[in-house]
Amino acid sequence: MIYKANISNFSKLLRRLWRIIGCNSGGLLLVILLFGVIVVVSARTITDMAGRRVTIPDKITRVIPYDNKTNPILFAVAGNLMIAKARSIESPYLKFISKDFLNKKEIDTKNAEEVIRLKPDVIIIAAFLEDRDNVSRYESFASKINIPLVVVDLELMNLDKTYDFLGQLLGKTTEAKSCSGYIHSVCGDVEKYTKGKRVPGKAYMANDNDGLRTSPNSSNHAQLFDVMKIPNAAHVSLDAKGFALVSMEQVMAWNPDYVFCVGKGEASPYRTILKSATWRGITATKTKRVFFVPTEPYSWFDIPPSINRILGLVWFNDLFYNQPNEITRQKVKEFYRIFYHYELTDKEYAGLFRWQ
Repeated sequence: MIYKANISNFSKLLRRLWRIIGCNSGGLLLVILLFGVIVVVSARTITDMAGRRVTIPDKITRVIPYDNKTNPILFAVAGNLMIAKARSIESPYLKFISKDFLNKKEIDTKNAEEVIRLKPDVIIIAAFLEDRDNVSRYESFASKINIPLVVVDLELMNLDKTYDFLGQLLGKTTEAKSCSGYIHSVCGDVEKYTKGKRVPGKAYMANDNDGLRTSPNSSNHAQLFDVMKIPNAAHVSLDAKGFALVSMEQVMAWNPDYVFCVGKGEASPYRTILKSATWRGITATKTKRVFFVPTEPYSWFDIPPSINRILGLVWFNDLFYNQPNEITRQKVKEFYRIFYHYELTDKEYAGLFRWQ
């Protein structure tokens, strides 16, 4: 429910009342109470995507993301309402994203003083909603600085609904419709291609220089495999931040049929795996099914686990379900235009798939 008020008209009314009732204590109390009504009615109370009731300004003009995974989600739709971006280690190396994003002030959103100085109307956090501990932690931070925190859904197949919500929240329904429409279309393709099917064999996500950091089947970082019905070779307990450190002996025992290498440049295990005598015995290496995961500006697999994963769906439709290459190229370029506000050239598109 939305409550609105014309502050200018209320101010005139208060001055008139002040003259009528005089400056006695009772009159002062009445004026204070009426002013409190103004403050209340010029705000609105919403229910965010985590089911929380949050009171926010009626019109939002200044918004910041809470963390790196929220950065690209918010940027796609918020435009000039997004007054800063959350700090991340990737920031100096991002390519193929709008200069407007690159030029936005980068802040430590965990630093209360720095956030308060910016005077945002609201903070947005994209989160996996089943992780209530994380949501509680975000709430605790927001309450300390007395700035409304709105939680949106980070679940891969719910991102279209996230944009519908953000469009209403920020008054950016046209921009949000472009985003949600694109995602809805890609998810529809996934459902069509994967219906009644399952990819034969097992896949492994390789991270770090040696390829022995992975996203196991229990990790939110491995949602791409789950959605695309690709069995995850890694069945181990989670370590830190959704990943697991494994041994080469474990990888050899799993013997994955496909290996996807995540990481930029030297941080990617792609070249190591192709040249390693140890990895040479893995089925994926023998059959030349070791793939470099595009990383610009963010990995198409999971780092961060944000809107960039939609590109992974588009790519996997091509790799595993015979989506025509030309359709893949068109959809990728459309994504960059809608979400990154960047016109990707054909040359840049081709370069995305090469280790650099």
